[in-house]
Amino acid sequence: MTGPMTHLPHHALLLALLSIPASLFAAAPTARPTSPAAAKPSGWGVWQVLVADPKLPRVLLIGDSILSGYHAKAAELLRGKVNLDVWITPKHIGSGDLPADMKAIFAEHTYDLILFNDIGLHAWEPGRIPEGKYEPLLRAHVANFRKFAPRAKLIFATTTPMTTKTKPIALNSGFNPVIVERNKIAVKLMEENHVPVVDYYGILVTKLDLAAGDGFHWTKPAYELLARCAATRITRALDLTSPVTQSAPVAK
Repeated sequence: MTGPMTHLPHHALLLALLSIPASLFAAAPTARPTSPAAAKPSGWGVWQVLVADPKLPRVLLIGDSILSGYHAKAAELLRGKVNLDVWITPKHIGSGDLPADMKAIFAEHTYDLILFNDIGLHAWEPGRIPEGKYEPLLRAHVANFRKFAPRAKLIFATTTPMTTKTKPIALNSGFNPVIVERNKIAVKLMEENHVPVVDYYGILVTKLDLAAGDGFHWTKPAYELLARCAATRITRALDLTSPVTQSAPVAK
């Protein structure tokens, strides 16, 4: 990938990131690309990674550090098909200021498609999502997308597995069940709301050998699987010519 990074206009970016502690940020660049190019986000925030023809659909990917791992490959697969932004954030559906961030971002930009996650890897710790509140919080989150970004098609991505840190890599028996249970709730809710689902959990749970070994993250081959899955589903949803050269597992 070549070309300097670019980020969204300062006032929108600042509104979106206002309440995140400064210690979480990587240095934010100020340069804009001189030609359409893919950029590499360096921290939390909303970033343009593919700037192409304004007549092409505009797509937003929302996620945490898992998105950081796969967005570059997804951009490679989608180049020439869409304009692509990413919103990389640690704010999960229980974060009280998330709706205000959404309102600010979607007031600034209109998207044709949004692929989002509940940021579950930042919400598994006890107390972050009160008992019994995951389903209503996620329901409200979907309602906010439809309120603030009414034109956008929505796609939901399940949260990836939590693993052990020692080899042989296995599922984290203490906390991965939280991810499984919430994914089940999310899939049911998305079906009720007619939101397609891409099953990132299902893709990686049978490929634990591709885990990075820190309990949360994955190696390049795993991220490429997620990128192909995302690109395939986005391509289908927008009725574009497929940019994927080989089939990728996509949840039905």
